[in-house]
Amino acid sequence: MEFELQIIRWLQSIRNAFLDNLFEFFTLFGEELVVIAVLGGIYWCVNKKVGERLAITVFISLGINSLLKIIFMRPRPFMADDSIINLRPETSGGYSMPSGHAQSASTVFFGLYQFFKKRYLLIVAIVITVLVAISRMYIGVHYLSDVLVGGLLGILIAYLMYRWIGKKENLAKIYLYIFIIAIVALLFTYGYNFITLNKEVFESSQYYFNTEAISKMLGTLVGFVIGVKIEKQYVNFENHTIIWKNAVRVILGIGIIFLTRIVFKEIFHLIANPEQLVDDQPFLSILASFFDFLRYVIMVVVGIGIYPMLFKKIKI
Repeated sequence: MEFELQIIRWLQSIRNAFLDNLFEFFTLFGEELVVIAVLGGIYWCVNKKVGERLAITVFISLGINSLLKIIFMRPRPFMADDSIINLRPETSGGYSMPSGHAQSASTVFFGLYQFFKKRYLLIVAIVITVLVAISRMYIGVHYLSDVLVGGLLGILIAYLMYRWIGKKENLAKIYLYIFIIAIVALLFTYGYNFITLNKEVFESSQYYFNTEAISKMLGTLVGFVIGVKIEKQYVNFENHTIIWKNAVRVILGIGIIFLTRIVFKEIFHLIANPEQLVDDQPFLSILASFFDFLRYVIMVVVGIGIYPMLFKKIKI
């Protein structure tokens, strides 16, 4: 671990305003905005079948990432060494191992390569994954081993998922299994953390900290299954090659998803705000975490199943 801390200290020793901005830009390729833009662009505009399969690949990968974080419970570098600065506190909640950003980026971009088999996509995937990995260490939120494990896991999952579902036409049974597993995993996560933290004083904030990330990722899986069901049964939109209409699809879609995210966050926080939790509030802790799950269910259902209804109504 000391060797890994030295790498981060060295990276931060060469800090300047230009590099701060550069690496904060690189790290965006592992965040929600870029992931939604890429998945939405493929699903809404390029190839719905590939977009659907790439999306479930990414969501499963991030669900596994959240589960591994709870298993390893590795504190982040800036928690272990006060000399290390966390440059992006807004994107560094939860534990450190493995890196969610590195795993997200590698799953998305190596997944694109697997499904489209274009050599330039392989080069793009390698470059982006490496840059995201370095940026997470520069920013002070991950060790070298975190980004290596996250990046390699993303590549492996992208490959295995392509081999499993890449050429299957009917995924209904697989989606049903995913739905059931996600619900069971959610109940297990809440129960396990409740039992392990249910001491003389229930640590409400710690409970939420332990369950937040996996609640969101399981929410994406459940929302995906519901959204696909809605789209196939009630929408069944088609891709086209009209550039300006596709641009509208992506821009409007990203806006609607993030508006949904913000609105429901504010509504749910009126009932159970995780930032206002105090000890001995087990019900509010579980409710706050469940609201994160529900918010991501709604976001994904909107993006995959409901938003495409507009394509025919406003002819885009």
